[in-house]
Amino acid sequence: MRPSNPFAVYGVDFTDYNQISYAIQNPLGSVASALNYDATEQTTSGYLQFRTVDKPLEVIGGLRVEHTNQGYAMKFPIGEDNPTGSQIYTDLLPSLNFRYRSNPLTNWRLSYFRSLNRPGFFEIVPYRIVNEEYQERGNPNLKRAIADNVDLRYEFFPRPLEQFMVGLFYKHIKDPIEYTLQKDAIRGQDLYYGPGNFGNATNFGLELDAIKYFRQWGVKANYTYTNSSITTPKSKRIRNAQGDLQTITVNQTRALYGQSAHIANLSLLYRDTNHGWDGQLAASYTGPRINTVSQFVDNDLYQKGFIQMDASLEKRIGKTGLLLFGKANNLLNTPAEIFIRNINKNNGDAPNQDLPGQTLIRRDFYQRSYVLGVRYKL
Repeated sequence: MRPSNPFAVYGVDFTDYNQISYAIQNPLGSVASALNYDATEQTTSGYLQFRTVDKPLEVIGGLRVEHTNQGYAMKFPIGEDNPTGSQIYTDLLPSLNFRYRSNPLTNWRLSYFRSLNRPGFFEIVPYRIVNEEYQERGNPNLKRAIADNVDLRYEFFPRPLEQFMVGLFYKHIKDPIEYTLQKDAIRGQDLYYGPGNFGNATNFGLELDAIKYFRQWGVKANYTYTNSSITTPKSKRIRNAQGDLQTITVNQTRALYGQSAHIANLSLLYRDTNHGWDGQLAASYTGPRINTVSQFVDNDLYQKGFIQMDASLEKRIGKTGLLLFGKANNLLNTPAEIFIRNINKNNGDAPNQDLPGQTLIRRDFYQRSYVLGVRYKL
């Protein structure tokens, strides 16, 4: 924006700066900005379902059809990339679910279903952001991820609000979306960070979930173990027979980007419906996981495992529908720590390198946050 009259004189044309009027110089936004774009997504879907109501076995199955048209239009193209683009595709998503009720308190479930994960709006825009050490880019050729899921679960409900569940799961994921640092195919040594599809992955594991109340007090706990695996090509530096360094490509199997092997949650609950109190103190553990996939063997960036604690409390005021609530997040001020694993190396003598066998890349603190409010339910 700029003043409508750039030659206005103080004391003559105006006596207060609030009297200055401004004209929008560029209604389309800033020039050559990665954030200046339009995004669209249109989905059309249909679903066919069948269901049997025989007891104790119930069967529900169906087929969902989804047609997706996802696109973008950059207001100011950067470089030689196409300023507009779209992805148009149709997916068939079948599902089949069995539920067996051995008694009124117990369920056995077996299910199969296919699901998809569409790229985010910004991920397919061919933007470029220049950082200090590398560029950040979008990927207009990024594919959707499609997963085939199989789950087996046992459920037990001893009393209202109480439950115990144990489940086994398996997932085959085609073209999972992962973030990586990779070389520019044209500019050689230039690195850029962005999303991509690098192969197919499998996830299988175990999940436990339980809720138990002792009068007004309750405990909720769940734990998930996930074994994830994906094999992708990576670069490796070796010495040839002449003693010279050369780069070769090898396949390396690793965990899936962003997938922790161990995730656990433990919550202390308080519920007094007669007096309108509802509170929770929750702690969660997320195990180490890949934060950024590297183009080189054994050079992925990991996020250290962390514990986070939150609390919430709600009080109903009589029968008016008025609720007072408070929330506190990140009570432990848990940092996000990114590191590279160093095999047979110890950086303990270096400043701020307190992770044995690892090189700390960055440590970010997000501080605590508190929310107090009033809510009214009609």
